[in-house]
Amino acid sequence: MSIFRVLFPAPPVATRADAWALFDDAGRCLQRGRDVPQAWPEADRREAVLAADLVRIVALTLPPLPASRVAAAALFALEDQLATSGEAPAIAVSAQQPDGTVLASVTARSALASIAALRPPFSRVIVEPSLAPVRAGWTWFSSGAGGGFIRRADGSAFAVGAPPAEGALPHELAAALAQAARAGAAPSSVAVAERCDDATLAQWTRAAGLPFTRAPVWRWDAAPPEAFAQAPDLLAGEFVRAAPVRTGGVARLFRPALGLVALALAIHVTATLVQWAVLKFDAWRIARAEIALAQDAQLPDATTPSAALRAIARRHAELRHRAGLETPADMLPLLARAAPALAAVPPGALKSAHYAGGAWTIELGALDPAALGALDRGLRNAGVDALQASTNAGYRMRLTVSP
Repeated sequence: MSIFRVLFPAPPVATRADAWALFDDAGRCLQRGRDVPQAWPEADRREAVLAADLVRIVALTLPPLPASRVAAAALFALEDQLATSGEAPAIAVSAQQPDGTVLASVTARSALASIAALRPPFSRVIVEPSLAPVRAGWTWFSSGAGGGFIRRADGSAFAVGAPPAEGALPHELAAALAQAARAGAAPSSVAVAERCDDATLAQWTRAAGLPFTRAPVWRWDAAPPEAFAQAPDLLAGEFVRAAPVRTGGVARLFRPALGLVALALAIHVTATLVQWAVLKFDAWRIARAEIALAQDAQLPDATTPSAALRAIARRHAELRHRAGLETPADMLPLLARAAPALAAVPPGALKSAHYAGGAWTIELGALDPAALGALDRGLRNAGVDALQASTNAGYRMRLTVSP
């Protein structure tokens, strides 16, 4: 099986030549090139690699969570760091380590959507910095799309530009080193995994006040197979694709029996498709009715079923409030739901709480895993959905009514 991988320095453009590499099923690079999409070689599988300029890797420490909730908790924990406006970014998370550490690869949702829309489709989208090894201190790698990136000892990474012509440090690296020094978290050294002479290393050492050492030169398309296999895949959630099913030689050995199975499966699939079509038609009629109901009530922005439901819910809440009635998402009813579970936390653990936009945000002090798990189960049993993230002082939770 052949695997084609292409490095995107920006969202895809039909007239731009991008660097690519072709691998065999053992992970050996068979061929490299730089071509426009129409000239890319054919392969059994296609994977996209986002260049360092398009991404950022953030190391997070989260409480013990089920794998299905790690991505949502990571996005919640990233809110203060990303400072984005408009649409939420796309993230891919690594498996959670025993110490709670999770690496979140972050990119713009629009860039990921433009790659997911390409045909033939890509089976995975990974980020270039996740292919680089993690070493002690900071390591400065050269990006295959120009410029470079820094990977820290905790696995996080950020992009830096090319060094200025006069040999000074890139502005992003100099600013990051200064910020780390102010926070008391300066690295012991910076290893440079790209070509440079001893005089330049010495100049950077004097400028930064810490050692710049030499590391083996690194290329994205020379990363080991396990680095590609372990890199988190951004094609998740709305961008996920079902993998094609391949038949093997068993079909030739059991062709008659498989023919009967195929016939039965065809009947089953046909019946399922008919049922699916009926359900889809019912869902379409319900969606149209929801939009029509919202528009008849002259509710604003009711152009989609989800927007119509939100508008109806808002109007329903307004009418109940006018009548002196409450809704489950109001401040006191929501707090009443959560109160039994919150009462079970140790004294003094609840530091603060504030309500806004149908949600309580609470700040907790340090809790042991058992107490945190009991709190999470108690909230779920009470019909309260809790997103949680660790902070310097303990934990932060956002409480909303479970859908």
